[in-house]
Amino acid sequence: MTLAAEQRHDSVCLPDAPALVAGPRGALMLSPQGVVESLSLEAAAARVKGGTLPLVCHRAALARRLAVPPFAAFDLLELFAFARPARFSIPTARGLAQALGLSLPEGLEAEAKSLYATARALIEGLSEPDFAAAEHARTIAEAMAGGGWLWGEAVLAALENGRGQDARSGRRNGLRVWGLVAEWPEYAPQPPAGHEAVERADARRRLAALLGEHAEPRPEQADYASAASAAFEPRDRVNRPNVVLAEAGTGVGKTLGYIAPASLWAEKNEGAVWLSTFTRNLQRQIDRELDRLYPEPKVKFEKAVLRKGRENYACLLNYEEAVGRAALVPAERVALGLMARWLLASRDGDMQGGDFPAWLPGVMGAGRAFELTDRRGECIYSACPHYRRCFIERSSRMARRADLVIANHALVMVQAAQGALEEADERPLPLRYVFDEGHHLFQAADSAFAAKLTGAEAYELRRWLLGPEGPRARGGRAKGLANRVGDLVAEQKELAAALDDVLGAARALPALGWRERIANAAPRGPGEAFFAQLRAQVLARSKVVDGPYGLEAETHPPVPGLVEAAAELDHALARLARPLCALAERLSLRLDDEADRLDSATRARIEAVCRGLRRRGRDLIGSWRSMLQDLIEPSTPDATPAG
Repeated sequence: MTLAAEQRHDSVCLPDAPALVAGPRGALMLSPQGVVESLSLEAAAARVKGGTLPLVCHRAALARRLAVPPFAAFDLLELFAFARPARFSIPTARGLAQALGLSLPEGLEAEAKSLYATARALIEGLSEPDFAAAEHARTIAEAMAGGGWLWGEAVLAALENGRGQDARSGRRNGLRVWGLVAEWPEYAPQPPAGHEAVERADARRRLAALLGEHAEPRPEQADYASAASAAFEPRDRVNRPNVVLAEAGTGVGKTLGYIAPASLWAEKNEGAVWLSTFTRNLQRQIDRELDRLYPEPKVKFEKAVLRKGRENYACLLNYEEAVGRAALVPAERVALGLMARWLLASRDGDMQGGDFPAWLPGVMGAGRAFELTDRRGECIYSACPHYRRCFIERSSRMARRADLVIANHALVMVQAAQGALEEADERPLPLRYVFDEGHHLFQAADSAFAAKLTGAEAYELRRWLLGPEGPRARGGRAKGLANRVGDLVAEQKELAAALDDVLGAARALPALGWRERIANAAPRGPGEAFFAQLRAQVLARSKVVDGPYGLEAETHPPVPGLVEAAAELDHALARLARPLCALAERLSLRLDDEADRLDSATRARIEAVCRGLRRRGRDLIGSWRSMLQDLIEPSTPDATPAG
C-alpha cells in the first residue's frame, strides 16, 4: 500500500504537501503519493521560492542550507511545540522520531518518509479523547489558525475528532492564558537553619547510595565527598566561616561528591545549600545529577530549585501586552500560541534552559521570544495583575524552602552586592554555598561589582526612568518610573515633588537616536555632549580606526572640551542622584509610618522599588560620577582607558 492510500484510509487529517529534506550536497522531495525526486540544493531553493508549501523539519535551518529567505512551510517543530510543549527533542527528523518512539531514519529518503510518520503521530496524539487540556489547546489553535498557521486546519480537526459539540463549551481563552497559570502558594517564613555537622562516614554512605550498588568503585570520589563534608561543620568563631578548597581531576565525579554532604546537611538542619556554577551547562548537569537524589519528579520539584536571574524568566505581563499587539498583527498569533502552550506546561518559566526548547526561539523568531522576558528591570512587583502567578516570584519563594538551590556565580554575587535576600526580610542569607567551577569566581565577582559608563548604559537609565520615547512610545505599557510608582506617591507632596525632579533631571541623559546624533556631531544635552567628546578622543588616538574590534584610547591628556563636558555631565548626574535617593528614603519611611496599614505584597513592592532606586541613584550614578571626577582631576596620568 502506498503512502497516499494509507492516508486515504486513515482518519487523521494530514496536509497534502510534499516532504522536503536536504543534506550538505543535495535535497530530496517526497510527494504524498510516494514519488521520490532527488534535487540539487539550487533546484530545491527554486521550488520553495516558487511557492511550494513543503512538509519540513526546522524551516529556519533548511532556509539557511538552501540559502533562501524564510519561506512558508508545514514545519514539524511548530507542530511538536504545540502538541508536546516543554518536551525535549533534537530539532532534526531523526530527533523527532526518537522523541516519539518511532523508527530512526537513515538517509534522506528515510528522513522524508519519517516526516509523514512524525506528523501522523503528533496529530493522532491530539485526537486522543484524553488529550490533556484539550479545550485550552483548541482555543489556542483557533487563535493561531486565525493568524495563518498552516497546521491550524489539521490540528483543529484532530482536536474536534470524537468530541462533538460538548467540546465547544467552556471558557474560550484563546491566547489569553495568563489566568490559567498556577498561582504560587504563600508560606510562613522558614525558621533559621540548624548547625548539626555532617560526618565524613555519613557523606561516604550518602554518595554510595546515590551511585547505586552496581557503580564503578571510585576511591577518589569518596575521598572528595569526605573532604567536602568539613565545609558543613558548625562555625567555632565569629566571622570565620568554614572553607574547603577541593580539587579533583576530570572524571572523578566532583558533582556527586559535593552533593552527598550538601544534601545531608540540608536534611539535618532544614536549611538550603546553594550550589553555584559559572555556566548554564553545569547548572543543567547538576540538575540531571539530582535525579539520583530525588527520583520522584514531584519531590525534586519541591526539594531542588534551579535559580537564575530575572532576565531568564518569562514575564506574563509582557506576554499579555504582546497578545494585545497581536490583535493588530495577526501573524504574531502563531508564535504567541506556541508560547501559550509552553507557559501552561512549563515547570518554572525559565526561557534560558530548563524545559524551554533551545530551538523554539528560532521557530518563533528570537526577537518575539526574548522580548517576553524581564530584561530591563521594569517589574512592577505586586502592582502587576499577574503577580501571584509570576514565575520569578515562584522561583524565589521555592528557593527559600528548598534543600538545594542550583544557582550561578553571577546571581550569588549580585545578591551579595545588593543584599537582596537580606533586605527582603523573608529569610536570612543562606549559610552554606558550594562554588563549582571556583576558578571563575573572581571573574564573576569582577563582572558583578564592575561599573561601565557608556552611551548605551546611560540611555538605558533614561529609558528606565522616563519610559519609551519616540514612535514606539504608545506600544505596550508605559514602563517609566512614574507608571511604576505613581500610585505609591499619590497625594504625598514631597514624594511627588521628588518624582518630578527625577523625571526632569533624567532628560540630561542620552535620548532615542543618540548614536546618530553623536556620529553626526550634533549632540543634545550633557550626556550626549560628553559621549561625543569621548568618541572624538578615542577616534583621534586609536591606531586602527576601522578594525573589527573595539577601539581604545588613553584618557590623558584629554582632547579640548572633554573635561568641560565631563564636569557638565557630573553636575547633571548629581541633580539626578539627589531626588532618586530622596525618593527611595521617603518611600522607605512609609514602611514604618504605615506598618499597620500596608499588606505584605505592598511592603514587598515598596522594598523592591527602594532597592532599584538606591541601586541607580547611589551605586550606579555614584560610580559614574567617580569616573567623571577622575577625568576632571586625574589622580595619576594614563590611569583609565576610554573605549
